[in-house]
Amino acid sequence: MWHIQKSILVLTAKFKAHLVGLFIVLTGLVNTAAYAAVSPIPLLVEQCLRFDFPTLAIDPSLDSKTNAITLERQLIGFFNINDRIKYYRHFPLSYADREQLLQCQLYLADELALYLNSVPFQSLQFSFAENQQPQISALLSRINYLSNNSMSPTHKAQLHTAQAAFKQEVSSQALSLNITDSNCRISEAGTVSVSRGFNGTLASYLIKQDNEQCRKRVWQAYQSRASGKNKLALTTIKQLRQQQAIQAGFANYSEYRLQRQVLHSPELVEQFLLTQTDNIAIAPWNIGSELANSPSTKVSNIAPKQWLVLVEKELLAFEVRFDWIDNKIIRVWHRNRLLGDIYLSESNKVAVKPIRQLVVGQQFGQIELSFPTRLANYQQQKQAIKAVSTAIKKLAKGQQFYLLNTISQTDDTSNLDALWLEYWLADRLLPQIMEGSREELLQIYSKQLYVFRSKIAVNLYKAPQQKKLLDPHQQFYLSFGKFWDKTEDAPYTFSAIVYQGPLYYQKLWQQKVAEYIYHSTKNCQDQAAVFDMLVVNEASNSIETVLKMLLGSPVTADSLIKRIKHAFDAQNKHASSCTFLRQ
Repeated sequence: MWHIQKSILVLTAKFKAHLVGLFIVLTGLVNTAAYAAVSPIPLLVEQCLRFDFPTLAIDPSLDSKTNAITLERQLIGFFNINDRIKYYRHFPLSYADREQLLQCQLYLADELALYLNSVPFQSLQFSFAENQQPQISALLSRINYLSNNSMSPTHKAQLHTAQAAFKQEVSSQALSLNITDSNCRISEAGTVSVSRGFNGTLASYLIKQDNEQCRKRVWQAYQSRASGKNKLALTTIKQLRQQQAIQAGFANYSEYRLQRQVLHSPELVEQFLLTQTDNIAIAPWNIGSELANSPSTKVSNIAPKQWLVLVEKELLAFEVRFDWIDNKIIRVWHRNRLLGDIYLSESNKVAVKPIRQLVVGQQFGQIELSFPTRLANYQQQKQAIKAVSTAIKKLAKGQQFYLLNTISQTDDTSNLDALWLEYWLADRLLPQIMEGSREELLQIYSKQLYVFRSKIAVNLYKAPQQKKLLDPHQQFYLSFGKFWDKTEDAPYTFSAIVYQGPLYYQKLWQQKVAEYIYHSTKNCQDQAAVFDMLVVNEASNSIETVLKMLLGSPVTADSLIKRIKHAFDAQNKHASSCTFLRQ
């Protein structure tokens, strides 16, 4: 059975009764508190630092389901404040506010570690183990993961320090080139450049420079910028991760990190990535000029509210409907069940900001969606679909426990529901991407960059003797049709390699699985049943059961890789018949 592997810190704590009410009030201050003249963060942090875990009383005369619900009621206020902290982090904060939030998070993390090791909590785990109900079994698997994957404070501090240092160097966008080769200098505003220096962005240089060899040299120099400074940080991170793996009984961190995933070994991940490798014959140093010279796929310029009305019409197929309270608040229903509220705000970019998680029987959800004044291009509307899909996925979850609604059975299936909904809505609301368009080029290039980086990430954390099986130099050529002279710099080019590590592949994997599910079920008459199975999942079915129901037969990791590859090979593309529930 696949278990969960959620690489996040879930802050769990117990609240005093009079404080729970306070934070439920705070949670209701949506769309205004963040903009208040006086920051609410000091009060939030002050109360946070006073929190004590409740004394967990296990009543042996009651069944474990009742005890689980009692625990949920005790902890729901804490989960809310944890989500509130994450919400505020979306906004530009003063240095003092950021430090206060960090202090709160560190305190809660320490309290969590103590709580997970407490006798009352361990007694609760034993109580859950005796219950065979799907929801209780699923809840226990999440709790066990939290209990078994806590790091020592020293280990955690060393890791986070090294990760922060690595990210800072990679994030630096500064570019100042001393170009000694006169052939690689570029003209500014139609005049011949006599200066050796260039202080613009990398993208602007690559677009303006006509000479491919110059573009390649500059791009490679830019990719090498952080390798020297980050060698110590990456070495430290690899050593800490290897210690973590050995302590858990694994030979290397890749094997340890993947063991609870659908793709549960480095070999399976590499097998999948190789099926997704296509030679697009566009090198990274050439993509800028290719995009600049490509036409865009046209869409209708539309206001966000008008667009949301179109979304609502499509969601009726799942029996999801909107009640417009006013122009800023949408109340969302699924059949006769109130899911929660979506708050609309204006910003330069499309964004989704969860505020409070829906928990059936405990509370409704709250989410903020931000849009520009107009959705004027394809990319904006695609991002809007992604944001709405995430919002609906979070609001429609049908579990009685917070952890089941927020942590999936595995990392590499955690977003299948939202991605499936993205494909569903995009097929109805977006035009087909124009062949040779900017959107098509960006899509195929982004995929191959992701494939290559995924190979680098899983390879980095393998045992030394295993790394020879994957040659980065050759893999780069297989994706882009050109050679990168120093592929040893590749691990230093993206910060996700030190955060997600071997799990970097999971975004692409989930996109392909969700796309396969969509094409396998889109001809089913009862789309609401697909929505119920994949998104709501009130029965707490395992991912194995969900995939079996949706795809019509038991699915192993190996067979799913092959089925995805076969389904999207050009020579095998054909209309899929519905197999869901034998309809």
